[in-house]
Amino acid sequence: MWLQRDIQEPEQQRISVPRTAANAVTVQEIMDRINSEHEDEGRPSPVLDHAAPRGRITVDYARILMRQHRVCSREECPAKRCAFALLVERGIMSPSQSNGRLEPARSDE
Repeated sequence: MWLQRDIQEPEQQRISVPRTAANAVTVQEIMDRINSEHEDEGRPSPVLDHAAPRGRITVDYARILMRQHRVCSREECPAKRCAFALLVERGIMSPSQSNGRLEPARSDE
């Protein structure tokens, strides 16, 4: 069958590259790729931990969570909800009155 012949490479054409530290794909790179694919489709990532963090978090970590959970809904994602609450509490972010989108906090208030 011509289709099968075109899809399958002959054994002599296949080049096997051994895995080394230099060409290995890290777990983080795989997770980043999966996150990116889901984000492009507007879906929450299946590899991120959406649970609320245990204990107090820092502002820097809250910002990281907000970026990682960019496509998540605050109502459905405890991690994003926790990060957003801290940033609002510190006056760094505030919800928009018009459509619930995030806006930087105003310094004149």
